Amino acid sequence: MGAIARPPALAMIPWAHLEVQAMDDSVRTFAAQHFALAGGVAHDSLPGLLLSSLAPIALLAAAGASAALIANVPEQQRGGVVRCSGVLFGVHTLLLLPLVELGIKPAVHRLRPDVLHHHSFSFPSGHTTSATYVSGALLFVLLPRLVDALAAARPNSPRLVLPPRPALVGLWLATSLGTALGRVLADAHWFTDTVAGALLGAVLLGASLPLLEPGELADAHASASEADLQGQASTAASSDGKENHVSGPF
Repeated sequence: MGAIARPPALAMIPWAHLEVQAMDDSVRTFAAQHFALAGGVAHDSLPGLLLSSLAPIALLAAAGASAALIANVPEQQRGGVVRCSGVLFGVHTLLLLPLVELGIKPAVHRLRPDVLHHHSFSFPSGHTTSATYVSGALLFVLLPRLVDALAAARPNSPRLVLPPRPALVGLWLATSLGTALGRVLADAHWFTDTVAGALLGAVLLGASLPLLEPGELADAHASASEADLQGQASTAASSDGKENHVSGPF
C-alpha cells in the first residue's frame, strides 16, 4: 500500500525503511477507517483541509501580534522589538522554508501518499514544521511581550493575563498535532513526515530563542515592571490625596 521512493538516507538500512513504511501504512489505514464519516483520508477531506489551515492561521496571528507589539512599545524600545520580530520571521522565511523545501525534501526524495494530487516530495511536512515553530513563537515570545507592552502603555487600565504556562504548552502541542493530523487526513503526508516536521519546528524554535536575548526580550519586561511601579505610585498618590482632603478641614 502506498508506493514510496526509498530515502537515500535509509537506503543502506533496508530493515529501517521497511519498518518506517509499515508503520506509516498502518497509521494511514487506521485514519481511513476511523475518520470515514468525515471523508476519510483523501486530498479533499474537509477535516484535513481545515486542520491543515492551522499553519497559515498561526502565521497570520503571529504577524498581527508582532505589529501590535511594535505599535504599543515606547519609541526607545521599538528597535529591540523590531529585531525580535525580525529574528523570528527571518528564521521562518529564510531558514525553515528553504531548509525543508529546497534542502531536506529533495535530499530524502520521498513520494507523497497521494502522488496524483500532491506532486512535491513528502519528507518532512512543511505545514507541521511551520505550525510548530510559528505557534511556539506566538505563544511563548510574542504574546507575553505584547501583554507586557500593553501594561506599560496603559498603566491605569486592567492588566491582561495570559493563561498559565501549562495551558500555553497544551495549546502549542494541540496546534502542532492538529496540523499533523490534518496533513495525514488530507493524504498529503505520511505519519513520520509529520513527526519529523514537528521535531524540526521545535528544534528551530529552541535554537532561535537565544538569538533574542538579552536585549530584545528584556525590553518589554523592563517596560512592564516600570508600568507596575508607576501604577503603584499613582495609586498611592491618589490614596494620599484623598486622606489629605478628608482630614484637611479638621
